[in-house]
Amino acid sequence: MSSVLGRLAVACFIFSNFSFATNIADSRDSRNYNVMPSGKLNWFTSDLAFKAPEAQINGKSAYYPSKIWQSMCPEGTHVPTITEWEEIKKDRFMGPRKTPNVKNFAGKTRGYFEKEGSKKIKNKDVAYFAVAGYETQAMMFDLKRGNVKQVNLPPSALVPIRCVSERDLYAEKNVSRNDMIMTDTRDGKKYKVEEKAGKLWMTSNLKFSLQTAKQCFLEDTLFCKKYGRFYTHGEAKKACPPGWHLPDDGEWRDFQREKVDWDNMGVGGCRDWDEYCPESNTGHYWSATSIMKNTGRSWEFRRTGKNINRTDESVQKGLYVRCVAELE
Repeated sequence: MSSVLGRLAVACFIFSNFSFATNIADSRDSRNYNVMPSGKLNWFTSDLAFKAPEAQINGKSAYYPSKIWQSMCPEGTHVPTITEWEEIKKDRFMGPRKTPNVKNFAGKTRGYFEKEGSKKIKNKDVAYFAVAGYETQAMMFDLKRGNVKQVNLPPSALVPIRCVSERDLYAEKNVSRNDMIMTDTRDGKKYKVEEKAGKLWMTSNLKFSLQTAKQCFLEDTLFCKKYGRFYTHGEAKKACPPGWHLPDDGEWRDFQREKVDWDNMGVGGCRDWDEYCPESNTGHYWSATSIMKNTGRSWEFRRTGKNINRTDESVQKGLYVRCVAELE
């Protein structure tokens, strides 16, 4: 491994369209880099600034000749390939917000340097970034029009680098791969999870924000510990931890295509106003889908008959919540 390689440090993630957290540290110079997610990668939101001997430093950015591009990113990260550039282009730089997104990504980066004389090309409307595997090509960001494309540059050109790293989608959902346990950071409760239909599903009912015994079967807190909490439909749609959500009807259908653990799903009953559904043979779960006014979709798992019934229930009824998380 080249001596210029550093070490990678990963911390927590907070994501939205362009939100980010400081989570990658370069041990070569102790510099931290913010990242944003796109697809299966985390992208630096600022240019690499490592002061290699052959780099041209301009403010907080460094411009590198193509012959050293491959060895510049911190260990655990790499220069994006053309395929990876095309993927983020489709994800971030197309559609009605492409121009502001292109400007946000480029920041203050402009033009490139010529190796001979280190003269910067003056172009306030264009930014260039390195592409892995190419010596005379780069990705050009047209800040005025919002276009992104691969272009040819002179062999003597020096351009900035945006490094990328593979995302740990499990860690982002607060799931430990070793034991497949998710920790709800809001209250510290832990839930076993499993991967089904390409997504992560909790294998027990949510217990978050338990306040009174009325949220439990028979108003007995022992049942809340055993089965989880009853939620109204409005509560259920807001109950899951960050990065997780209440499954809709399509996700519940996908869930059923694989083997159902009836002893786990078909128990716990429901709260039907002042009455309760049988807890030993049925389990009732909210869907995020709502078809009729003042109702939400309910999925009832019947353990004895090993069958499933979908109904539209009053939004005030008390049902359980199983949270699901995307892995893409």
